[in-house]
Amino acid sequence: MDEAFRAWHRRYSVTFKPRYCETSASILERHLIPHFGAQEIHTLRESDLLDYIRAKLDAGQAPATIQNALSIVRRVLNLAVQDGTLARNPANGVGRLIARVARSSAAEVAQVESWTREEAETLLELAAEHEPRFEPLLRFLLSTGARRSEALGLRWEDIDFDRGRIAIRRALTKGVLVTPKSGRGRSIAMPPTLASAFIDLLAERRRQVLAYGWREVPESVFCSKTGTPLDERNVTRSWDRLRRRAQKHGVRPLKLHTARHTFASLALHAGRSIRWVADQLGHANPELTLRVYAHALPVSEDDLAFADFGAPENVAKRRYASPLSSDDPADENAPDATGRGRYEILERETGIEPATLSLGS
Repeated sequence: MDEAFRAWHRRYSVTFKPRYCETSASILERHLIPHFGAQEIHTLRESDLLDYIRAKLDAGQAPATIQNALSIVRRVLNLAVQDGTLARNPANGVGRLIARVARSSAAEVAQVESWTREEAETLLELAAEHEPRFEPLLRFLLSTGARRSEALGLRWEDIDFDRGRIAIRRALTKGVLVTPKSGRGRSIAMPPTLASAFIDLLAERRRQVLAYGWREVPESVFCSKTGTPLDERNVTRSWDRLRRRAQKHGVRPLKLHTARHTFASLALHAGRSIRWVADQLGHANPELTLRVYAHALPVSEDDLAFADFGAPENVAKRRYASPLSSDDPADENAPDATGRGRYEILERETGIEPATLSLGS
């Protein structure tokens, strides 16, 4: 299968984004070809995929990483089905296989982690003090849920201060401008505090034009001292320094991508709809948003009026809404009742229908 793998990458790499082109090549050479390379493509069965999963799990790989590799196998085998080499693709159900493996090996249900509002505030305060060039970018990520690559590709022309909107049109990956991950642009909401921060940042850029001898304000919102877009590695270094410092203040040392999860979780908890959050994040299908962030939906049982059918308005004021236990003190103001133990409060001498005698009486 080694030739089939390499032929797939050689032909279709022109359709890949730079990051995936590099990542997929690494997966082929380090994992797939060493394991499947000597096997004939028409002999591949689902049992072979399970053997691969087991081998990688034993090597310490995460289920998500294994699925990324097997998704390449599925694509290559789809081409073999189209060519008539295979009658069916044994890797079509790889997603279900991985899900079953992940469930069987997990000790608890996985949940997307996000920072609390207090943790996010602490991060911004520490960034403003110790990483001032990084703070505007971090604020943008926390306030919009955008991806880091989309932040690095943001330009001043994309910000509409009058409408309070930001256009996400491009992403910067490996120093190359590409379309956003979904392949589509979108318009996202800009909170007032973020708009104010951008106004201050634009004023700072105009001062830097004189200080650094720039010809004009750089088109990139987040730029280096030379006016070029920020380098991803420098962003990572700034984040690593800030994360270590924030950990000492009780902030969990999660990935920078957690800013995206934090925005989505806070938005849903505040009552924003799944559709609104999906549009803000750039998810093509709101079902993905619901599946990932269902745990963040607000749950309240304070108001159950929607299920209170035909209830009188004074139902909450009734004195005897539930049976008394045998330990409850007698109410001297209650009407006379027959001696029926703990349920005596429900049976009155003046009731419409007399009590039915039992065989025991």
